[in-house]
Amino acid sequence: MNKFLSKLKDYLCDLIYPKHIKCIFCDEELDERAKNDTCVDCKSVLPYITRPCLRCGKQISDGVDLICFDCKNKNFAFTSAHSVFEYSGIIISAVHRFKYSRQKFLYEPFAEYMCDKFATLNITPDIITSVPLHTKREHERGYNQAKLLARFISEKFNIKYMDLCDKIKDNPSQTELDFKARQENVLNVYKLISGVRKEIKDKSILIIDDIFTTGATTNEISKLFLEAGASDINVLTFAHAQHETKY
Repeated sequence: MNKFLSKLKDYLCDLIYPKHIKCIFCDEELDERAKNDTCVDCKSVLPYITRPCLRCGKQISDGVDLICFDCKNKNFAFTSAHSVFEYSGIIISAVHRFKYSRQKFLYEPFAEYMCDKFATLNITPDIITSVPLHTKREHERGYNQAKLLARFISEKFNIKYMDLCDKIKDNPSQTELDFKARQENVLNVYKLISGVRKEIKDKSILIIDDIFTTGATTNEISKLFLEAGASDINVLTFAHAQHETKY
């Protein structure tokens, strides 16, 4: 019955928000110039990350080092993180609708933007995975938005997708926490899925999520993969929520 209701909700959502007809940001009808379900006007104001930090991927100003101030004081377990957009402006509203308003269809244009970004990166993962949700949260939401993005990207580039870890603790929201508090909040929250160690050993892994903030979550998951023998881990997200540190 729950599966039926979930499919019914998705069907009704598709009727209300038909795909590839209206701009995902402003809801205006699309024309032949549109790309990734985005109208020309919205495309012109999207907050692309154009000069990323080489470690965490956030936007940094011209004239400063390519490793941001914050990353000089952190030791991430992953090799690098990359994001398409800054988490600002029209990106915030779109992500909120994707995560909290059951606008599941947004994963396709979001993932297309991420595919465009991935194609520019010098990384060759053996496995693509996603940040897991606790089963309670996934049931409430109806889907894991990170997994939808990850599966789309894996199919686009013909790279193996695997669920590699579970979230075993429904920890409090990270939203209002700083990096140190976030690190403590994600301790012992994730565990490897039984039997995946042999799949991880000596493999390069790409972790997909919707938003990168401080990196505490992906860092904790990366530690699990490195302990299981992964060769290296990289991260790709749709948006980066951490504002630039002022120098």
